[in-house]
Amino acid sequence: MKIALAQINPIVGDIEGNSLKIISIIKKIKADIVVFPELSVTGYSPQDLLLKHNFIKENVNALEKIVQNTKDKIAILGFVEKINRNIYNSAAIIKGQQIVKIHRKVFLPNYTIFDEKRWFTEGRESTIYEFNGKKIGVSICEDIWFPETTKKQRENGAELIINISASPYRKGKIEAIENILKQRWEENKIPIIYVNQVGSQDGIVFYGHSMYFNDGKVIKKCKDFEEDLLIVNV
Repeated sequence: MKIALAQINPIVGDIEGNSLKIISIIKKIKADIVVFPELSVTGYSPQDLLLKHNFIKENVNALEKIVQNTKDKIAILGFVEKINRNIYNSAAIIKGQQIVKIHRKVFLPNYTIFDEKRWFTEGRESTIYEFNGKKIGVSICEDIWFPETTKKQRENGAELIINISASPYRKGKIEAIENILKQRWEENKIPIIYVNQVGSQDGIVFYGHSMYFNDGKVIKKCKDFEEDLLIVNV
């Protein structure tokens, strides 16, 4: 299958602009699956904007427009989901103008620049989606930094992991994420697609470095610190 890694720069609060960019890429790219970063509809991190009802509603309305424009391809992207009083950092898997599966971020970082437990509820499931007879595990950012989610997905038959991220830069971070993906590969022996955003927000800089990781090494990767589109054959 052909998978497009859409390494974009979502702007926090520019829900309309972010969704139009996502729709444009979905329409023009020639791939079976198009993957976007974590919270790509709202931008990362929306922080206390999540306390505003209209902000979450606008994000859901934008997601619905993206769904209507996703026809023959599969799109995987991040959005804010609200169920009753619980707010989730979620990944929508879209096909045929409908959401066919949702993954809710399991591991919520709560250190240094992160404060996700302030806003989000932890997910509970290690999500699997089946496409053309192949099982794909979908996870969000921190889920790949710990072994549990990927291990459960592999035990449930996953043959590929897709991780969407909004991971900020620090010295040694690029080497760190490659080492983490190598650990997950060595534990499970299945390929990994990692899609990270670029750009900056409130002094946080995102490094990109989206990649296809297999056989214990980086097979293909996007540019660092700039928007990029990469198609890989898996």
